[in-house]
Formats: sequence, C-alpha cells, structure tokens
Amino acid sequence: MLLFAAAALNAQTLTLEAPNVVAAGEPFRVVFTADGSVSDFDWTPPAGLTLMWGPQKGSSSSITIINGKRESSHTTSYTYLFTAEAKGTYTIPAATCKVGGKQCTSNSATVEVVEAETDPAIGQGGGQNTRNQSSQSQNTQGQNSQNQGGASQGGQSSDPAITGTVSNEDIFMRLNLSKTSAVKGEPITAVLKLYTRADITGFEDFKLPTFNGFWSKETYAPTNLELNRENINGKIYNTTVIRRYMLIPQQEGTIVIEPAEAVCQIRVRASAGRSRSIFDDFFDSYQTVRKRVTTPSINFQVKPLPAGAPSSFGGGVGQFNITARFANDSIAANQASSLIVTVSGKGNVTMLSAPKIEFPTDFDVYDVKTTDRSESNGSGGSKVFEYPFIARSYGDFTVGPVKYSYYDISKGSYITTEAPAVTIRVSSDGVDVVDNGGVAGGVRQSVRNIGSDIRFIATGAPALSRKGEFFVTSWPFYAILAAIVALFFILCAILDKRRKMMADVAGTRNRRANKMATGRLRRSKSYLDQGLVGAYYEELHKAVMGYVSDKLTMPVSDLSKDNICESLASRGVGQSTIDCLMNIINTCEQARYAPDYTPQQMEEQYRDALRTITEIESGVKRGAKNARKAFAVLAVILAAGWSLTASAADNELWQSAAQAYSEGDWQSALEQYRQIEQQGLVSDKLYYNIANAYYKNGELGESILYWEKALKLNPSNADAKFNLGVARESVLDRIELVPEFILVKWVRDVKYLLSSNAWAWVALSLMVLVALSLLGFRYFNALGLRRFAFIMACVFFILAVSSFIFSLSERHDVVSEAEGIVMIPVSSVKSSPGEEGKSLFILHEGTRVEILDELGSWLKIQISDGRQGWMPAGDVQAI
Repeated sequence: MLLFAAAALNAQTLTLEAPNVVAAGEPFRVVFTADGSVSDFDWTPPAGLTLMWGPQKGSSSSITIINGKRESSHTTSYTYLFTAEAKGTYTIPAATCKVGGKQCTSNSATVEVVEAETDPAIGQGGGQNTRNQSSQSQNTQGQNSQNQGGASQGGQSSDPAITGTVSNEDIFMRLNLSKTSAVKGEPITAVLKLYTRADITGFEDFKLPTFNGFWSKETYAPTNLELNRENINGKIYNTTVIRRYMLIPQQEGTIVIEPAEAVCQIRVRASAGRSRSIFDDFFDSYQTVRKRVTTPSINFQVKPLPAGAPSSFGGGVGQFNITARFANDSIAANQASSLIVTVSGKGNVTMLSAPKIEFPTDFDVYDVKTTDRSESNGSGGSKVFEYPFIARSYGDFTVGPVKYSYYDISKGSYITTEAPAVTIRVSSDGVDVVDNGGVAGGVRQSVRNIGSDIRFIATGAPALSRKGEFFVTSWPFYAILAAIVALFFILCAILDKRRKMMADVAGTRNRRANKMATGRLRRSKSYLDQGLVGAYYEELHKAVMGYVSDKLTMPVSDLSKDNICESLASRGVGQSTIDCLMNIINTCEQARYAPDYTPQQMEEQYRDALRTITEIESGVKRGAKNARKAFAVLAVILAAGWSLTASAADNELWQSAAQAYSEGDWQSALEQYRQIEQQGLVSDKLYYNIANAYYKNGELGESILYWEKALKLNPSNADAKFNLGVARESVLDRIELVPEFILVKWVRDVKYLLSSNAWAWVALSLMVLVALSLLGFRYFNALGLRRFAFIMACVFFILAVSSFIFSLSERHDVVSEAEGIVMIPVSSVKSSPGEEGKSLFILHEGTRVEILDELGSWLKIQISDGRQGWMPAGDVQAI
C-alpha cells in the first residue's frame, strides 16, 4: 500500500493545453488539468489577452475493476476563454497548485495570433483547443465512405461554412524532407503531411509515395489522424501527419521521389441557388464531394562517398562508437562462447555491416548473429553483432583491437574508431595433457576453413585464340571431316581391291613374285657354293625370269626383252635397273651354253640379280608410298593450320601480368590482361584472370561479368565456377529460380560438360569410329559381327551428330548477347522504356538478367523468377 501510494503521488501532474495558432478576435480556450484533487491553484493571465470567461472549475472521477483489480482516477480542470485583438506571439505562463498535497507546476505554452480572415466564415470553430481538435481524427485505411448527399463534379465544393469551390489552397498535401541533398548512406527524414481548411470526412484511393533508390522505413504510421492547427503564410490550417519515414539513399545521382496522392471526401453546404433567409442556418443541407490531392515529385541529389574508404569501413554514415566484450571471461576447452560487438550512435544504424574480426586459428567461428536496436524514429540506436565460437585448445587468447570506420558528415571525412583488445582464458578442463605439452585424447575433427577467398589465377599456357573463332566453324574442322570421308572411301577401294586380288590368280602371282624369286635365288646360291655352274645359271635364269613374269603378270610366251623393258618402265622402274636386268638375262643365257666365268664373277652376278630384284620391287611400290606421304603431309598441315592461331599469344605480357598479380598489384595485372584482350585474343583462362583482378580491385559487377564469360567459353572451368559462387554471395539480390523441366536441365548439363571446341573434336573422333564400324559391317565375314558393327555405326553417328549440335549450340551461346550483368550499384526497373515508366523493382550490381528486347537506349529484361521490365542500356552489360 505504501508503494502504491508513492507511485500515485509521483504520478500527480499539472498540464497546460492551448492552441498553437488562432486568428485575431477568435475566442480560444486555455485548460489546466491535474490528476487529483487541487488546492491553492494560482495563475496570472498573460497581458494582451482579453479574458472573456473563466475560470471554470470542473472535476471527474472514474473507477475500473479488471480481473479483481480496482483502479480509480480523479481529474480536476480549470478552463479560461480568451481572445486577442492584435497579431503577435503570446506566452501562456505556467500555473502552480497543490495536487494531493504535492506542489506542482504546469508547463508554459505560446499562442501565435495571426490576422483574421476577410471572410468571417473561414476558421469557424477556431476557439476549440487542440484537445478537441484531436477528436476530429480520420481513418486512413482507405475504406470507401458513403456519400452524404451525393458527389459534385470535378471535386468542386464549397467551404464547410460557405458555398463555392474548394481551391488547391484550401486543401493540399506535401512531402517534407529534412534535406534535399545528401551523401550516399546519409539518413533523411521524410514527413507526408496534409494541410486543410475544409471539413474532411474520409479518404479514398490513398497511394503512398515510393522511394526507389532509397532504403525506407516507416517510423510513424497512425491509424487515426490527429489534426493540429498551424500558421501557413498567415493562414490557419488544420494539419495532420499521415506518415513519417526514415530514408537512406542507396544510389548516387538524381533520385526522383514519385508523388503520393489521395482522394479526400469533403463535406460542403449545398447551394440552393436562391437568397438565404434567417431559417437557412437551421435547415441547411450538406453533401460530400471528392477532391484529389497529390504531392509534387521531388528530385533528390545524392552525392557519392569520397574515395579511399578504409578497409574497416562498414557502411556507416553519421557518428558512431564501438565496444567489444566476450560473453564469458573464461571457458573450458571445447566449450562455446561468443564475442559481442556493439556499434552505436547517430546515423544509418540499420545499414551497418558486421566488423571484420580475426579470431585465433584454434577457434571454430560460426555465422554472425545480428540484432538491430535502432530507435523508433530511425535516426540512431545501436546494432549488436554476436560472433559464436568454440575454443578447441586452452590458453589465454586475445582478439582485437576491433576497428570500425564510418563517414562523419559534419567533418566530411572517414573516421576510424576502435574497441580495445579483449582477452579470454580457456582452461584445459576435460583435456588430457601429455609430457611434451600436446593434448592427448582430443576430439578428432575434419579440416576446417579458417578463411575464404577466391582461387588463384591460371598460370599455365593461356591457350589463346582469335575472338569469335571456333573450331566447329573453321575450315580445318570441315577439311578433317572431308579427309575422314575420303579416307573411308580410299580404304573401301583398297579393301575391295585386296578382296579381288585374293580371288585373282594373276594378282596372287604378283604378290608372291618376290617370295618365289628369293627361294630360287637361295637355291642358285647353294649350287654356286657346290660349284655346279650349269645348275647355278639355270636356277638364276629361272629366278629372274620367273620374278618378272609373276610381277608383271605376263605369260612366259610374252616375255620378250622388249616387252619386259616397256612394262617395267611404265611401272616407274629406273632405266639403269632395267639395263642391269637385261645384262643378267643375257649372261645367264650365254652361260647355259658356254660357261666361262670365274667363281668371283659368278658371285658378283648373284649379288647383281639380288639387287636388281630389290630395286624393281621398290620402284613398283614407290607410287603407293608417295600417296601415303602426301596424305600425312595434308594431315599435318590441317593440324598446324588450327594451332597457328593459338601460337600468336604474347607470353611475355601473360607472364608479366601473373607476376604483378602475385605481388598484389591488382591494377597493373588487370591492365596487362586487358592489353591481351584488346589484341583480339581470348580464352577462358584470360577471362578468368581478368575477373580475379577485378574482384581484388573491389569491382564486383566486372568480376562476375568476366567469370560468366570464362564459363561461356569453357563451362567445365571449375575454378571459374567456384569464384563465381564466392562473388555471388556479395550480390544483394536474392532471386528465386523458376523450376525448369528436368529433361531440359539434363540436356543443358550434358552440353556444358565440355567446351565448343572440345565437342567439335569429339564429333570428329566419333566420325572416325563411324567409318571404322561401317568398314567392319562391309568386310566382316561373320553375320553376327556385321550386325554388331552396323548397330555401333548407328550409335556412333547419333553421338557424333549430337556432339556437333552441342558444339554449335555452345558457340551460339558465346556469341549471343541474350544475357547480361547489372553493372551499377542500384538500378530501377521500369514498366515501360523511359523515365516516365512506373518503377517495378530494384536490381543491384552483379545480378544476372536475360535480355529480351532493345528499344533505343532501353533494354527489356527478365530476371530468373520470371519478372520483366525495362532498364537503361547503360546499366547492363551483355555477357
């Protein structure tokens, strides 16, 4: 009871209520209200005001019982009625009294007196104070109200007390900004306010302003609108705040704030079209009309933040400070705890990002938990970042100091604040320590990441080629394909000829000529070794003439010397070889009848015969060998023709750029890689390295663009896929993908297993297998093998055609510009091409879009969830 009495005593107050502005000669009330019984009330009316009535003392009591709890209240009021004849500002002094035995003093107030309206009807009812005016609240939920007597045309109506029209000066709406220009990220207060001198009964079709290019938050959204009086250019208006916003600009340049609008339902007196009588004031009729009010559009200028932001800059614009502490001063090993960092101050608290903190490598750190404790008006507050972790080893560990940078608007520069380093003690409780200081029986765990970054640049051969050149559309591809077809028919001709030769006796003799001659020469040599001269020359003559007959497929009856010489010459055998053969034949014929040669001469004749037969064999086969050499040279030329393009790369510039990148000189590396690109040379490795350099330079959009280009040239580039995934984590837009047909996804995934050039080589290889399978089908003897070869030929042909189509499709994907990347921090997507189009949604840097159409300097785009719109062409760069 004592505590309740103390609380009730502390709650006793004395308040003063008076209007802010009144017209000269207009009566107004001044009311003092106390929460309790009043005694010794003392107040002196201000000079310059005429007291028309009062003080009038009033009191009221109430008792409520809720769930058995009884509460009572008692109020006492003193009311005065004043008028002021002269313009000016009058101060209403404070009053004193005792409330429940406690001395209380009220607040003071000021009343502005303006010149009275020439029309005495304007401002009727001005004597009501703000407390009564507050009861004239209107609902803003947008429900349609019933007309009271019909609606007039064009929003024309009379003043609440007179007939006539409602002008734009009688009712209007404004969006008031605390600033008309700011730096990116600076908080701005926007107040949507209605000014009226008419009797508003409701609203329809209320459209609030849109803030494209801003982060926005409603800080005041009343259900009922409270009217207050204000002096606007010497006129008294009833004003009400419809919405109050906190705005934070997210893009640079001029941002257009589109108008808000509403249809106001206004109660007016119906004009009878006749002279008024003394009874009109008792029997007036009223009607409700509608008038549309809009706010003007506002061009807001956003200046960029200065360059050279510190690495610890967290996006803050305003004035902030930072503190850091561990949730526990000491923990045991393998126990969880957290580091709590609080950034507080005035500014864009909501937009603050988590500070970058280096934890000991023995700590398992998990995702940051963020708590936004912004003030209700959005102008300040604090943001708490909690870093959960588990300490895996024991000892004393220090984290920090934690640095945090922000942009100070008043100083126009970046300011870095820091929280002192904090220490936590991790004990070895529950962990066995061995003699050498190691930990025994510790928990086995997988290798964990203690940091994340993109993968390093490609350092091998760049494999450059001319931009726009693809193997599948080059002449070497079709030349090799033609060579495969030609080789197939050549092999068919050769095998057909061989098959015929196997069935031809003459051909068999031709093929076996050398073998038969060699056997006879061996027998003649044995006769020579035995000293059988006659037998030697007889067998030597048979060997030579038999070889000529078999090789030239000439019957013995036609083996004249003239026929032999003519036939050998037509087959490409040299004249010296022919002369040597004729000499051997003549010698053998003479020796059969008059053998007069020494053993040395006979040995020399044997060697001449052996050499001559060998030369004839070589001469006949030389034509076929020349054809094979020509085909081999052609294949080498075709392969070299495709590789000449890749050999044009400037390896020195490539190596120099890689060295600059390794040393952390990202800009120099980027410039050198771009020099290679400007020479018209491209490769997935070059695009990959350019993207890495852009990412290290902090250019997110450019890096995503070039990683996408690298994957277009070579979809199997695993490093580019990984780095692109890392970069996309920094993109602000999170867009849900529209599910696609599973078969389409499978085909696309298979197509992107290899690059366009790789698929072209696969197609050529499969065509070789098709040719080999058809040869097997044509020349295998077994029926089962022929069937198998035919089936495999069909399968290989289908795969070859598919590979060819994949290669052409990937080439089309690379050269087409059907997709693009948003390259500016924030871009507004419109409903139609042009600034007059309605803003549909906002896209941020790095977001991938599909380009559907182009009209002038505008592109029709579609995002992955199916939404479409128009964007300026300069905001998007095609992949």
